[in-house]
Amino acid sequence: MFKVNILKLMYNHSPMNFYTFDKDTTIIKSINNTSLGYSFDKIFDNNDIASVWREIKLCKKWSTILIFLFLITLLYGVIFPNFSRFVNYEWYVNAIIILFIFGIVCQIITKLCTLIFEKRLKKIFGGFKKTIFIPPAKIDKDYYSRFKTELIKALVIILVIVACFSIGSPLKKAQNLIESGKYNEVISLTTIGSKVFPIAQEWYSLRGYARFQTGDYEGAINDYDKAYKLGADGLNIMNFDNKIFIKYYLNEYDSALEDFNTEIKNAGSEDEKDQFLWDKAQFLYYIKHYDEALSLYTELIGKAEEDRIYLLKDRLYLERAQVFNALGQNELAQDDIANSGVSPDEISEHPIPQPTLMLNNF
Repeated sequence: MFKVNILKLMYNHSPMNFYTFDKDTTIIKSINNTSLGYSFDKIFDNNDIASVWREIKLCKKWSTILIFLFLITLLYGVIFPNFSRFVNYEWYVNAIIILFIFGIVCQIITKLCTLIFEKRLKKIFGGFKKTIFIPPAKIDKDYYSRFKTELIKALVIILVIVACFSIGSPLKKAQNLIESGKYNEVISLTTIGSKVFPIAQEWYSLRGYARFQTGDYEGAINDYDKAYKLGADGLNIMNFDNKIFIKYYLNEYDSALEDFNTEIKNAGSEDEKDQFLWDKAQFLYYIKHYDEALSLYTELIGKAEEDRIYLLKDRLYLERAQVFNALGQNELAQDDIANSGVSPDEISEHPIPQPTLMLNNF
C-alpha cells in the first residue's frame, strides 16, 4: 500500500534539509533555488554543517528583512501618498502593477542574498562546483525536529490571527464603542487605524462621527471630507452628506453650497451629477432658498421625463409640491401632488429628507 508522509515531504523542500553527501563530496542546497546545489570535494563534519546552517539563517533573515522594508516603503512611500492615482484604475490593474513591482524587487533581493551566500560559503569552505541538489534519502533527525518546531510556531501564529479576526475587526470594535457612547476611545482607535492603513475611508468616517459627538466639528468635517475623497463605493455619498449636515448644523450654508457646486462641476457621470443636484435642491429647501430649490426641482423633473433611471419622477413632483407650498403657490403644489400620485392627506408622511448625520454599519 502506497503511503505518503506529509511532514517528511514538506521537510524535503524546507530550508532545514540543506545538505547531502555523495561519496567524498558534500552538496549544500542553495538558499533560494531548491534544485541548485554547491558541491565541495570533502565531507563536512557536524561543526561544518552547523556553520552552514548559521549562514543559511543569516541570509534568510536579511532577505526577509529587506523584503519587508521594501514592502513598507512601497506602501507608505508610494501607494498611500499617491492613492488618488491608484483609485482611478480598476482593482485588478492596481494589483498587477503592485505585484509586478514587488515581484521584480523580491527577485533582485533574493538574487543578491544568494550571491552573498555563495561568497561566504567559498570564503569559509573553499571553492565549489554548482550542481543539482537531490534531497537525501536519510533524514537528519536534529534538523527534522527543528523543522517540526518551526512548523508548529507557524501554525500557532496562524491560529492567533484567525482567533483575532473571529473576535471582531477593529472597525466593528469602533462601531460598538460608538454605540456605547465611548467617543474618545473611538477617536483613539480610529487614529491608530488611519496611521496603519491610511487609505481606508472607514477610519475617517467613524472618527468623523465620534468627533462630531465630542464637539470637534472642524475635525469631523475634515475627516468626512477625507473619507469622501477616498471613497469609491456607496459610502462615498454618505460621507459627503455627513459633511454637509455638519455645515448645516453650524449654519455654514455658503460653504456647504460651494461644496455642492464643486461636486456638481466635477461629477464623473450624469447620474452622479443628478444625485448632487437633487441633494442640493433638498438642502436649499431647508435653508429656505425656495426659488433656487424650485429651479433645481424643475430641471430634475425635466430630466426625469427623459427616462433617467435614477430620477424618480413621482418623488420629484412630491418634493417640488412642498417647495410650492412654502412659496404660497398652492394651486401649483396641488398639481404636483396630483402628478405624484400621493393623496393630499398623505403628503405630510413624505417630507423632503432633512440633512442628517448617518452612521454606516461595517
